[in-house]
Amino acid sequence: MASPLKKLISTFLFLLSSTVIIVASSEPLCHPYKSIISFGDSIADTGNYLRLSDVNHLPQAAFLPYGETFFHPPSGRYSDGRLIIDFIAEFLGLPYVPPYFGSQNVSFEQGINFAVYGATALDRAFLMEKGIESDFTNVSLNVQLNTFKQVLPSLCASSSRDCREMLGDSLILMGEIGGNDYNYPFFEGKSINEIKELVPLIIKTISSAIVDLVDLGGKTFLVPGNFPIGCSASYLTLFHNAKEEEHDPFTGCIPWLNEFGEYHNDQLKTELKRLQKLYPHVNIIYADYYNSIHTFFQEPAKYGFKNRPLAACCGVGGKYNFTVNEECGYRGVNYCQNPSEYVNWDGYHLTEAAYRKIAHGLLSGPYATPAFDWSCPGSASRSSKRDDSYLHMTSSLKKLISTFLFIFSSTITVDPSEPSCRSYKSITSFGDSGADTGNYLHLSDVNHPPQAAFPPYGETFFHAPTGRNSDGRLIIDFIASQKPYLLRSLSPAFKVFLAWTATEFLGLPYVPPYFGSQNVSFKQGINFAVYGATALDCALLIEKGIGSDFTTVSLSVQLSIFKQILPSLCASSSSHDCKEMLGDSLILMGDIGANDYDYMFFQGKSINEVEELVPLVIKAISSTIVDLIDLGGKTFVVPGSFPYGCFPAYLTLFETAKEEEYDPPTGCLSWLNELGKNHDEHLKTELKRLRKLYPHVNIIYADYYNSMYRFFQEPAKYGFKERPLGACCGVGGQYNFTIGEECGGQGVGYCKNPSEYVNWDGYHLTEATHQKIAHGLLNGPYATPAFDWSCLGSASVDTESSFTS
Repeated sequence: MASPLKKLISTFLFLLSSTVIIVASSEPLCHPYKSIISFGDSIADTGNYLRLSDVNHLPQAAFLPYGETFFHPPSGRYSDGRLIIDFIAEFLGLPYVPPYFGSQNVSFEQGINFAVYGATALDRAFLMEKGIESDFTNVSLNVQLNTFKQVLPSLCASSSRDCREMLGDSLILMGEIGGNDYNYPFFEGKSINEIKELVPLIIKTISSAIVDLVDLGGKTFLVPGNFPIGCSASYLTLFHNAKEEEHDPFTGCIPWLNEFGEYHNDQLKTELKRLQKLYPHVNIIYADYYNSIHTFFQEPAKYGFKNRPLAACCGVGGKYNFTVNEECGYRGVNYCQNPSEYVNWDGYHLTEAAYRKIAHGLLSGPYATPAFDWSCPGSASRSSKRDDSYLHMTSSLKKLISTFLFIFSSTITVDPSEPSCRSYKSITSFGDSGADTGNYLHLSDVNHPPQAAFPPYGETFFHAPTGRNSDGRLIIDFIASQKPYLLRSLSPAFKVFLAWTATEFLGLPYVPPYFGSQNVSFKQGINFAVYGATALDCALLIEKGIGSDFTTVSLSVQLSIFKQILPSLCASSSSHDCKEMLGDSLILMGDIGANDYDYMFFQGKSINEVEELVPLVIKAISSTIVDLIDLGGKTFVVPGSFPYGCFPAYLTLFETAKEEEYDPPTGCLSWLNELGKNHDEHLKTELKRLRKLYPHVNIIYADYYNSMYRFFQEPAKYGFKERPLGACCGVGGQYNFTIGEECGGQGVGYCKNPSEYVNWDGYHLTEATHQKIAHGLLNGPYATPAFDWSCLGSASVDTESSFTS
């Protein structure tokens, strides 16, 4: 099938690119958004309030189950996962927008978010004059805007581009803001008439902020309206004494509260129309949060929610699972098993599932006025009158795509001699800190959290620490979300088609840590990898005089826990077939074994003593694979060792004046790298033996050593700085690393551009390195046998029949 498929795709791409080129000649160029600038409150806060808080009095969103669905550890977002701003960023191909407060490296490229939980449109002093108290924050919209104005010159100075141009290339999110101006007086017992007096003042404040940003160069604004607060669990509880006739019989919401939200929105839309006339060159888009959310209560089943979805997922007590002062994040407060079936998360905020659908309704549906225009590979807003050439292009492409898909499906199904690809439905992971997505953080004493619980860990991608020992994502994260070469190497025109159809090749979520998670399932994936874990059991290492103060969760312990919970995992699934579910999982075996060697080296053992462990470590890995095959495992990725001699921790530990111990081109310690090669040779030999014993199983060797070593051989080729041996985050010495003064500790800084560094903290790698290693495994020469992406799923094949070969 591979050869006909290649010809078919090549023909299709030629026709598609021709169609786009011909039609697009009459099209004005779309202006893509290059970043997101955000203002607002908790609906858009990606971690600001968490960073502004006293470490001894952290907010609810600093604790589980906040973040449980997607980020897994809390990120400071007031939801179980992503917010509307996150889904907008994903759609545009932009990074998640980091919180401004507490960030060292602020840039237009990353985007900037000033939104703060509890923030108001009106200044705090003004509200207090009116007898309205707020104990949460004084970072009102005006304060956020002034902060932005203060940092703008430095942001522009660090770029070669013009300040107005950069702001003009940004999508500016103006909220949601204003909701708290109403929440505070409602919960303080003010009357509806008193609160209505605030509406024109709030609208004026939002309008004034937009005008200021237009003057600075802003060209595209997304301005959300108010929510249907009469459907909120907190308001339904506050007004629980309302008579039955005061509730909407179809939704259960309180209409008079919803009418207040509509009153705000009508005034906001009127003002936005006025601004659009004043600034015809500016795109001012009204985001209809109200109707987007209200439809979930009108037709919950249509959108995948449970019937009458008014109750909070996370809460306790009463008809709406909400009690003031016994709220989500507090001890003893539980959350539902399936947050995706709930609209409301914690009584005030929504679930990731609700936010996803709202974002979709804005970007692709009827809830943005004027609607977004995605007629080219970028992002722009258009007027309500659609250009005829756009319609012609869309129609032409639709016909071409429909024809292609018909032929494509026919081509795939007509060859019965080809084995069908088996798509991976989940990831099951074992290992150490190289794959730990938060287990060690969950296992740690809350009074003695690990380094990865503090910034700048997580700074590059998650913008808050997640328990990962890096500035961002790990190899496991990129494997979960990476698109293979077949898709990523296509023409821009075909990528537009993929964006329209929302095609995601693997489509797997980031794998949550097992420890500390309430809702474990094959669907989410399961990760047992723990920072500091060893391949060999602690008892055996202690017998050999090797101590470890980090964790006792060795590879065999991880496997034993998996076996213990497997029956309950299978029982909770509709298929109930354990072997089938494990067979559908991509099983990551590490990396594991590095700590067995690390502990010995750092305790002064000789290289000969360390090498004696290698066959024992390999045997432990092999034994675990065999056990998992017996349980039904069919696809394994088994990483080799890293080039230890290139790590700052080892370069510092074994620093010497003897030049002959270093590799001249790279500066790495040659004899230490030989240990990694020795481990890998033993491992590859054992994996070949296992493949012969289990020919029906895919056992893929992941060559971490050579995938990483090339970065030191040709750093510029891969975007790294010259001689990239130093740690990005650290202090002291030739390699920016000092034992006892390590990343995450007070007074330890980090580099401005982690993407130029291979090493993050002396022991672990940067997100940039992890991304390139993952790419080399999924699409390059560093997986044996290679992955096969010849169908829209994931499978491994023999190298002779690999699609990529």
